Amino acid sequence: MNKLILAILVLFLFNISQAQFSIATEGIYIVPVGGFSGWFDNHYSGTIYIGQVNHGNSFISGRVEFYRFDRENTKKLFYKDLNLELKLYGVGVEYRRNILRFNFLNFHGIIGTGVYRWFGLRGEYFFKDSAGNVIDYIAERRYQDWSAGFWGGGGVEVRVMKNLSLNLSTRYQIVVGEMWQTLALRLEQASGFQWIGIQAGAQVRF
Repeated sequence: MNKLILAILVLFLFNISQAQFSIATEGIYIVPVGGFSGWFDNHYSGTIYIGQVNHGNSFISGRVEFYRFDRENTKKLFYKDLNLELKLYGVGVEYRRNILRFNFLNFHGIIGTGVYRWFGLRGEYFFKDSAGNVIDYIAERRYQDWSAGFWGGGGVEVRVMKNLSLNLSTRYQIVVGEMWQTLALRLEQASGFQWIGIQAGAQVRF
């Protein structure tokens, strides 16, 4: 699977070698879903796109990503002071296609795929009695792997100037990774790192 995605990335770079370029930057509000939400709470991130505009109807781009999840979901964790963390480094390809197009307003669909290197942590935990004495101990567990990721969604583009537009979109994204359950901590397994991303930013064509 990772070899296939790398091949897509190579074809993308070859295709845009003589293309008209566009650069976009977007901030992301991330809402974990599924079992992943039992580990982490909502937080913010960002991304950068460099890509090709095709006759104004579509936008194919490469993007560089870094996500750091370190805000534990204390509403769902049984042990509220448990230390959890996940870092993802990735590169991907995204395709946007206009569905409805007006003079200054475009609605588009989005699909994309990428490759990620990720590192996870479930911290150590000390069980103590009422006097503060340690009565049990759970060692930390670290995870690392390469994984494929996929996303899809839709958005709207508002043309502010000839070469400048503002974008607002929503995506469902999943990275095919896994962090195991710890029964002693009543921590459920996170099978697939899934989230909804609400993204807003600016795009410049040149």
